[in-house]
Amino acid sequence: MNLNFIPPVLIEGEKVVELLEEDVARDNAKWVPSIVVYVVGTAPSIGAMERFISEQGSFTIKPIILYHKDGYFIVRFANEGEKDKVLCSGPHYLMRRPVIMKPWVPEFNFKDEILTTIPLWVKLPNLPLNCWNAVVLSTIGSSLGKPLYVDECTSQVNRISFARILVEVYITRPLSKMIKMHDPKGKVLEQQVWYEWKPIFCQKCL
Repeated sequence: MNLNFIPPVLIEGEKVVELLEEDVARDNAKWVPSIVVYVVGTAPSIGAMERFISEQGSFTIKPIILYHKDGYFIVRFANEGEKDKVLCSGPHYLMRRPVIMKPWVPEFNFKDEILTTIPLWVKLPNLPLNCWNAVVLSTIGSSLGKPLYVDECTSQVNRISFARILVEVYITRPLSKMIKMHDPKGKVLEQQVWYEWKPIFCQKCL
């Protein structure tokens, strides 16, 4: 990889490196089918992580696993479909510890995100059947955090006891146990929220 001199931009007399959309577009596309993986409380070896990922299913190309010294892994898959398959197969545990998985995004920052915003699988028991669609589930999920996915049984309505969605939540705040909903006739419904795993956030050490 050969490099060239590209003069920095001067803004109010200060040198500023200006990154253009076209400069990062190719690498953005390269890393989109990737997830960030963090094992709570410990950092397993690369070999342990490779075995863990291989157990999640079959892949067209062996996923690339990279370790960051801050204690997390980047796992890059051949395509977004394989990435989504692993993301939606949780919750996961490795060495009896919870595994946190997040889609990689260009602005990802480990210390800002992994330790405070975590994707959690949420069950909505006895959800009315006319609410099992992307719009309503997105609306419900948005009251908890940032909705990401529903599992296959929910999208296909193969199981009607509860809907199951993956929501990215801020664990620095109390997790809602109940959601109030108003149906089209104005009736108030109280929807229970069950979390498959609840992280414990320490206000002292963060």
